[in-house]
This record gives sequence, structure tokens and C-alpha cells, in this order.
Amino acid sequence: MIIVPLLLSVILLQWSFMAMIPIDEDVILRLSDRAPVTVEQMADQLAMHRIVLVGESHDNPAHHAIQLNVIRQLQARALKLAVAMEMFPRHLQPQLDRWVAGELTEEAFLDAVEWYFTWGFDAELYLPILRYARDQKIPLLAMNIRRETVSAVRKKGLAGLEIETRDTLPPMCPAPLGHRIRLEEVFQSHPMMSATGNFDYFVEAHSVWDGVMADALKKWSDAHPGGLVVGLAGAGHIMMGYGIPHQLRQRGVEDWVTLLPWSVGDSWIDPQAADFAWGTPETKESSPPMQLGITMDDKRQDGVWVLTVVEDSLAAKGGIRAKDRVLRFNDREVTSRHALVRMVRGLPHHEREVRVVLERDGKEEEVLLAIY
Repeated sequence: MIIVPLLLSVILLQWSFMAMIPIDEDVILRLSDRAPVTVEQMADQLAMHRIVLVGESHDNPAHHAIQLNVIRQLQARALKLAVAMEMFPRHLQPQLDRWVAGELTEEAFLDAVEWYFTWGFDAELYLPILRYARDQKIPLLAMNIRRETVSAVRKKGLAGLEIETRDTLPPMCPAPLGHRIRLEEVFQSHPMMSATGNFDYFVEAHSVWDGVMADALKKWSDAHPGGLVVGLAGAGHIMMGYGIPHQLRQRGVEDWVTLLPWSVGDSWIDPQAADFAWGTPETKESSPPMQLGITMDDKRQDGVWVLTVVEDSLAAKGGIRAKDRVLRFNDREVTSRHALVRMVRGLPHHEREVRVVLERDGKEEEVLLAIY
């Protein structure tokens, strides 16, 4: 009984490989007929739909530049527009509303959503999009789910969730066979996960993840006749009509279109991957983010306290110790754990020395951290 679907999947994968399309940098292809189109031609066709899904590799600046370009193009067509973002779980919607209303500075916004704890990728990759939405008063939608919920489903399945959490989720549509095959590749590529995890739970977690995002897109679209919502999410949530598109289709929503930024250094693209593909430069390996090498006590509410210090880390070499309270970082007051992470991640590349003021045993002490 297992041989037939496995044989079918092998045939489909072989056929898919034979049909792959090369794509050049700065070229936009309409994948249905492999025809190159201009940005304006593509935008005209995108604007004919209610939901536009634009993928990304999270750490690729060129992909985010394309996303912003698409938003600008659609905004210029005088559409009633909203931008939904995978980067924000639903409970952060009030902070997005305050940002668009101009009530928060950039630093206050990043701290309010705890950007580096919530999403983690360099904020500078996304700030151009966020600034444009704020300046143009384009509504931003938090369409994701808490990481903790996805992790819980991955570990114990949807049925294993607490009833209170499960009741907050929209209906989940099972992943189709093709999506399961692709997810199994991901699952097997992580030895620890495949050795100890449950593949069915892994698939359920992705279906819940995609279902929540699809639900947010459908609700906004239903509430705004004549409007258009741009959904920004990782390419894996969009490719091949799986993920979000599948969840939309199962909810009776067919009026959507997909665009994938595609690095020319990657393999050729499958014509079924999306409606449009936009070639971008080869991905350059980025430098690892700056880290102090400490953990912070998340139980204490009376400041930012060092819990542990990693051996041979920047903090250890500079003399930071466990039980120190971090007061100031380069003369800036440290008001929260996230504020400290934000300051560290935002250090200019030319910075070679950082001053940190600590409270230790009731006294203030200053240490210098040398960055090599």
C-alpha cells in the first residue's frame, strides 16, 4: 500500500526536475508561460487579486527590497491596502496599530514587540517596510502564531495542546501529500529532530502555523471588500501552492497570487513554485550577529540581571559576572532585557570598544568590552 504513493512521488519529483526553469538576476518571470515581464506589468496583474503573497529568505536583503517594491507599486495604484506579516504573532496587533499611528519611536516599537525575542533576524532588514507602512498609513496585520504554540504542537501534536489554547486556533486543514513530502525533507535534514521527534506532529505544527496566517488574510479580505492585502512570509509557506495558499483554498478563497524572490545562486525554479519569480543576486553569507555571551534573568522585574556568563565570550573577557545588574550600555540606560539585546545587535560595525556600567554588590562599576 505504501509503494504506490512513494513511486508516484518519485515520478513527480523527476518530472519536476526536468521542467525546472533558470532565472537571471533582476528578471521577473511569469512562470505559467515563462514570459519575462516588467515590474509594472507584474504589479498590474497582482493588483487584480485580493491577496498577494510575497515570499522571502528571512536574512536576504534583496528579498525584502522586492517586498517593499511590490508594496509601493500596489500603493501607487490607489488600492485599499494592508500588509500582513509573518514576523508578528496576533497578540502584538495593538503595537502594530500604535506604530502605524506614529505613537512609537523605532526603538520603542522594537522593544514593545520584543523584536529579537519574537523574530530574531536583523531589524534593519524589515525597518524599510515598517517605515513605509507607517509613513503611508498602511495597516499592518500581525498574522502569525506564538512560537510556543507551534513548538508545543511539534512536540505533542494538536490534540496534546491545552484546551484553552486549542480553542483559540482556527480550523486546521491537513497538508496534502506533496507538502508532506517536502516537509519530510526538512524533517530528515535535522538529525536531532528526526531522531527524537514525531513527523506527524511536525506536519501538524506547520498546518496550524499556515492555517493561522491564512485565517488572518481571509478575515481582513472579507472585512474590506475591494481591498488588497499583501502577505509577507517565508518562501516555504508559499511555494508550490502549499502552506498558506492551500489553507486559503480549503477556506474557499481562490483569489490570491504568489511571488517568490529567487536567488540566482540557488537551483533552477520549478514552474509550479509560484505565479511569478523575481531573480535576485546570489546570497552572500552574512556575519553572525553580535552577542555579549550572557543569559539574563527573566524572572526579575527590577532591572536587567546577568544570570550566567558564557566562557571565553565578550562578556567574560570584559569582566561581566553572574549576578551583575546592567545599568548602562555606551552611556544609554538599559531599561529591559530586549533593550540590551537591541543595543548590542545595533552596534555599528566599526565599533571596537563598548562601555558597560554595572551594579555589583550595591556599587556601580564600569567595564570595557573590546570587540575584535
